[in-house]
Amino acid sequence: MPTNPRSTPHSKTGCLTCRRRKKKCDERHPTCTACHRNALDCVWPTAETAARPRRPRRRQIVVAGSRLPAELSAMMTVFALPSPGLVRRLLHHFTQHGPMWLTSRSRNSRTAILFDLFPEAMESPLVLNCVLMTAAEDLLKYDSSMELQAAAIDYYGEAIAGLRGALASEPDGDDLTSDQTLLAVALFCLHEAQNYSDSNRLIPHLNGAAILLRRRLHTIPPNLSLRKFLFEMFCYFFSIAAFTHGPSLAFTDSSHIFDFPGLDEYLHTGTIMGTSQTAFPIIFRLSRYLSESSTETSIRAAPNLHFDLIRTAQDLQDLRPSFQISPDMTTESINDGVTFELYRLAYLIYLNQVIGPGILTDVPLLPEMVTSFIRYLAQLPAESPSDGFLCWPLVVVGLHALDRTHQMAVAQKLKAIHHRFRSEIFSRNLAFLRRWWREGQSLGQVPLGSEYPVVLV
Repeated sequence: MPTNPRSTPHSKTGCLTCRRRKKKCDERHPTCTACHRNALDCVWPTAETAARPRRPRRRQIVVAGSRLPAELSAMMTVFALPSPGLVRRLLHHFTQHGPMWLTSRSRNSRTAILFDLFPEAMESPLVLNCVLMTAAEDLLKYDSSMELQAAAIDYYGEAIAGLRGALASEPDGDDLTSDQTLLAVALFCLHEAQNYSDSNRLIPHLNGAAILLRRRLHTIPPNLSLRKFLFEMFCYFFSIAAFTHGPSLAFTDSSHIFDFPGLDEYLHTGTIMGTSQTAFPIIFRLSRYLSESSTETSIRAAPNLHFDLIRTAQDLQDLRPSFQISPDMTTESINDGVTFELYRLAYLIYLNQVIGPGILTDVPLLPEMVTSFIRYLAQLPAESPSDGFLCWPLVVVGLHALDRTHQMAVAQKLKAIHHRFRSEIFSRNLAFLRRWWREGQSLGQVPLGSEYPVVLV
C-alpha cells in the first residue's frame, strides 16, 4: 500500500537549515530527510536558541499599512503624541512662514504679530493647536511623511474639539475677558485660506468670527494690539469672501462691525496691509449690495442701490489722491501706495461693469484703467510683502484684460505668488482666468462676483 505523502510529520520547530531555506522539516535526527537529500549540513538549535522568543514580523505590518490610503494610514497613529522635535519643527515653520501669511509689513514690523500670538498660544491649548494645525498642513506641501500626516490630522481634530468646547463656554457681554476663542477662529480662517480645499470650509468660521467680534465691540480688550489685529484680519477675510460668497455670509453681525465708529482707527494703519486696508469697508459695502441683487439689471433698476454704489466709488477716490512714487519714500510706503492703487483700480473697473459704462465721472475709460493697473503692478518687487493679499485685484482686473500682454502680466504674478505660498486659491483662480481668456471672453459678459468659483482671499 503506498505511503500517504501527508502522513510524514512536519513541524515549525525543525532544523535551522530548513527554517532558513523556508522548507518543511520532518525533524529526523541527526540529519533530516531534506538535508540528506540535498547534501546539506543539518544544523539543530541549541537549548539557548530554542528558548529565544520569535521576533514580531514588523516588515509585514509596515507593508500592509503602506497599502492603505494616506489618510487611513495616518489615522492609525492619530492618538500618538507627536514628538517634541516635531512640535519644535512646526513652531519654527509657523515662525518663518506665518508673518508672510498674516502681514505685508517688512523688517521688524513683519514679525511683531508673533509677539502677540505666541504668548496666547503658550497660555491656551486651543490657540496652540490652531497654530500647529496650520503649520502641519502647510508643511505637508514640502514633506508628506507619515508622521506629519498623522500630526496634521491630530492637531486639526484637537483644534475642532477645543473650539467646540470654547464656544459652548463662551461668556456673554461684560464677562468677556479673553480674545483667545476669537483668535482661534481667526486662525481657522487662516488655515482654510493657506491650506485651501473648499470655500465652504471657510464660510462657517467667518460667520462665527462675526458673532464673536460683534460681542466684543464695546468691551475693553485684554491686549489692544491683538484686538486691533483681529479687527484687521476679520475685515480683510470677510469683505473679500463676501464678494464671491455673500449669500452664505452673516451680514447682520458683520454690518455692526463695519459700521462700528472705532473701525477707522483700527484700519487706518495696520499689520495686514498698512494704509491700504482702508479699502476693506468699501469692498464690504459693494459685496453687501451685490448679495442683495442677483443681476446687473436688477442693480441698475434700483435707484437707491445704484446711487449708493456710485457713492462708494467717490468715497474710495476721496481716501487718498492718486499715488506717485517720490525719492524720499520708504519701501513700505511705496508698497502700501501701490497696493492701494491696485485695489482702487480693480474696484473701479468692476463697478464700471456693474452700474454701466459712462456712469462714473472723473474715471478713465476701462482700457486705460487696466493699463494703469498693469503699470502699478510692475512697480512691486518680484516678491512683494503684499503678494498674499493681491488675489482679489488680480482676478477682478484679469477678467477685464483684453490685451495679451496684460493677461500674461496677471498670470505671471499669480503663478509667482502660488510658487511662494503654495495655496490652491492662487492656482485655481489662475486656472479660472485662463479658461475665461480662452473661452469666456467670446460671451462678452464678465461674471459677477458671486459667479467666481473660488474665494479670493
